[in-house]
Amino acid sequence: MTTEDKRGPGLRFPPLLLVLATVGCAWLANLLKPLPIVAGDALLASGFAIIAIALLIALIALAHFFEANTHVEPWHPTTAIIRKGVYRFSRNPIYLSFCLATVGAGLVLNSWWVVASVTLLKPLLERLVISREETYLEKKFGDHYLEYKRQVRRWL
Repeated sequence: MTTEDKRGPGLRFPPLLLVLATVGCAWLANLLKPLPIVAGDALLASGFAIIAIALLIALIALAHFFEANTHVEPWHPTTAIIRKGVYRFSRNPIYLSFCLATVGAGLVLNSWWVVASVTLLKPLLERLVISREETYLEKKFGDHYLEYKRQVRRWL
């Protein structure tokens, strides 16, 4: 491992904190000026279903990291590019699951603020997290990663 690679892409915070901060701000906005979607059990059930799908995607992605014996934490160096399972469809299935879970949470909380916060969360993840990770992976894996980028979309 080179000196440059000791911190992986050099993220300064766990990406989940970005999700929690975004949803938290949206929830505070909802407390100040509620924007309910609609009342009903179907909304609640839909929200929980979306959260369950998001959790399943994240757990499958995590299993791929463990199978590849590499770090899932983006502040540690990686040893492999995972190209199988959910990584055949998205280069960032965990971040995709964060966005899905945000929408699901908005439905469960019956808040347009929380649902709409995904429109802020996605570009924040891209700018503060994904761009750093991609730069790191391009430097570390070169053409191997560039070929993966050509074959698999960032989100879906």
